Amino acid sequence: MPGLYSAEVLESAHKLLKEIMKVQQGETVVITADTGSDWQVIEATVQAAKLLKAKPLLLWYPMPPHVGKAADPYLPMKPLEAALKNADVWVEFNKSWLLYSTPWDRVMEQGTVRYICLVGMDSEMLVRTIGRINIPKLLEFQELLAEITRESRKMRITTPAGTDVEFENDPERPIFTEGDVKGPGDYMLVGQVDWAPIEETINGTIVFDGSVWPPQELGILKNPIVLEVENGTVTKIRGAWEAKRFERWLKSFNDLNMFRIAHLSYGCNPGAKLTGNILEDERVWGAVEWGLGNQAESFRGKVGSAKSHTDGICLNATVKGDGGYILKDGEYVHPKLKKLGEDLIDSTTV
Repeated sequence: MPGLYSAEVLESAHKLLKEIMKVQQGETVVITADTGSDWQVIEATVQAAKLLKAKPLLLWYPMPPHVGKAADPYLPMKPLEAALKNADVWVEFNKSWLLYSTPWDRVMEQGTVRYICLVGMDSEMLVRTIGRINIPKLLEFQELLAEITRESRKMRITTPAGTDVEFENDPERPIFTEGDVKGPGDYMLVGQVDWAPIEETINGTIVFDGSVWPPQELGILKNPIVLEVENGTVTKIRGAWEAKRFERWLKSFNDLNMFRIAHLSYGCNPGAKLTGNILEDERVWGAVEWGLGNQAESFRGKVGSAKSHTDGICLNATVKGDGGYILKDGEYVHPKLKKLGEDLIDSTTV
């Protein structure tokens, strides 16, 4: 990789730690990674922590074949948990994520660590989705998007691929503006606003036409995966070989919660593109993402724990709330969002 681009990776890692994670001098920054992680990203983040006069610690191990709690048997549980519980900041670069695993649960229960999920982050993605993004303007956009969604009790989402699903929101449940780090807790990459609708009100058809991951064999989809949803539970899966593989993977856990809708999100990172890496795919501008399986307690939903978790992408979404259209054919058209969104895109140097 050219030296200039290597410099951009370091600059982006520094921006991640300083502007997003608010790393302070003397803090312990634990970085977790596996053999599927991008080593240049790991090394740049260690260097960035040193430049901020923090104390970096890298935990690196073979990539588990599963994610979430299904990864538990493959993890060095005791030393991993001990290190993470004593961190100030935890940056996860694992390809097979620790998110929703038992160590993650226990660290989050403790309530003292600032954690960010950057699973499978590679060098190019780090530069495009953080380094070249106007972070304050993106967070402003996300907050407005969350506010508009918070005011919508009933919503409908459609896509050109055939998604047509309706649901209701609970005004008491939180809506997260990811990457807006304000203290201990779990955070995600900027460019996403997510929440858990009232599960039993989710009805209709969800068509994944962007990507799905896990299982490992999937990623960018050549053929769509069609999910029929009744009262928040997937009752039928249709499609070609991708759909059959997806259904087989869900059934392999022998856990009915793997078929339940855990959360929903908007994608709004102007630097994100569809790559097959779910971390980036679910932030593609104008896409929506649906999560199935394990549901973090922070969503305050009704699904609870599951043996694993998966996410799927619906491209070019149209979202209508109580106040009218929020998204239309993949573009943010709400009056409060349109101009700010255009300015955000114009300020992105991708």
